[in-house]
Amino acid sequence: MGLQEADVDRIAAQFVEARRAAKALDAFPGTLPATLADAYRVQERAIALSGRAVVGWKVAGIRPDLRDHLGANRLAGPILAGSVLRLPNGGTAQAPVFTGGFAALEAEFVAVFARDLLPVAGAFAAESITAALSGLHAGAEIASSPLATLNDLGPTAVVSDHGNNAGAVVGPEVAGWREADLGALTSRMSINGSVVGEGSAANVMGGPIAALQFLAEQLATRGRHLRAGDIVLTGMTTGIHQVVPGDRGRIEFSSAPACNIEVLGATPTGL
Repeated sequence: MGLQEADVDRIAAQFVEARRAAKALDAFPGTLPATLADAYRVQERAIALSGRAVVGWKVAGIRPDLRDHLGANRLAGPILAGSVLRLPNGGTAQAPVFTGGFAALEAEFVAVFARDLLPVAGAFAAESITAALSGLHAGAEIASSPLATLNDLGPTAVVSDHGNNAGAVVGPEVAGWREADLGALTSRMSINGSVVGEGSAANVMGGPIAALQFLAEQLATRGRHLRAGDIVLTGMTTGIHQVVPGDRGRIEFSSAPACNIEVLGATPTGL
C-alpha cells in the first residue's frame, strides 16, 4: 500500500519549511516512501508548496544494487527559480548550502534547451533531443538537503527532498560537444586547491543525451515536459564531493574556462 495523501503532504511540507528556514532536520520527516512513485508524489507536492517555478532538473544515477528493486536506473529532481548561478565566461559564484545538513559539489555537464522537447511518434529520440539543445555547458550541481543522512537513506529519500538539489552552476559552453567522443569531454573538480576527482562525459551512464532521454520519459509520466530555457544537470562525472560552508570548489572542463564556487551557509528565504 502506498503513502496516504496526509503522509505525502506532511513529508513535503516539512522539507519545504526546513529549506525556507535553512534549518537542519534530525530525521526523515515521516514514513520513508517504499517506491519511487510515492517519492515523486512527495516531490510534486513539495514543488507546489515551494511557490517557486521549476527552471530545470537534475538527473542522477541509482546504485546498481537498487535498480531492479526500484525499477529505474536514474532519478530526477527539480531546480527551482533563484538557484541557478550563471558563469558564461567562467569566474566565481557563491553557492549556499544547508549548514548541518547534506552538502556536496558535483562536476556535471549541463544541457540548456533552446525549445520545448515533445515526443515524436510517442518517443524521444537522441537526435531530436540533441536538436532541441542550445548547448552543453560546463557546470556543477549544488547538492544539498536539510537532512544530513538523505543520501544514506537511498533514492526514495533523495527524490522526496527536491532530488537533493539546492542549485546549479551553468558555466561556459563546451566547444565541439556535438561531435566529440564522450571520453574527450573531460572534467575535473578541486576542493580548497586539491584535486578530488577527474572524469568525463563517459562517466555518465550512456552519456548526457541518455540522461536527457530518461528525464523526458520520466517527466511525461507526470504530465510535464522539458521547455525552452530549461537547464538540466545530466549526472556527476567526478564523484560526490562533500563540502561545508567556507569551502571553495573549482571545476575545469575541456575547452572551457574554469569556474570557482564559494560555498556559503544558507539563510532563511521567507519564500
